[in-house]
Amino acid sequence: MNVQFRIWIEKEGEHVIGKGGAKILRAIETEGSISAACKKLGMSYRYVWGYIKKMEKVVGPVVSSSKGGSKGGRTILTKRGREIVEYYEFYEGLINRLVSGDFLRIRIENGKVVGRSVEDGEFVIIRV
Repeated sequence: MNVQFRIWIEKEGEHVIGKGGAKILRAIETEGSISAACKKLGMSYRYVWGYIKKMEKVVGPVVSSSKGGSKGGRTILTKRGREIVEYYEFYEGLINRLVSGDFLRIRIENGKVVGRSVEDGEFVIIRV
């Protein structure tokens, strides 16, 4: 058996980003354009642009585009866009490590961390 999970980030009850959105933003970052990101991910431009617009409605601009000349345009993530995808990836990684058992159990004695084996059932600290 495997443990499966889905996480997403919300702001005031509104969906901001999930696994697909994180893939979209990372692809835009690496490809330098929404169009190229769509091709890389096998997603329609309309779908990706709609996802970005929904995200921006909740948190503000996540991408910045410039119109191109002979070399075409370019799209980059805004500071906010990078923060959101990094925030999502941090928590996704944290949960992945927890599910995989990649953590240490410890306790604190007299202000010092004292390691314990998993069987001792002490506090859980996730390696970050």
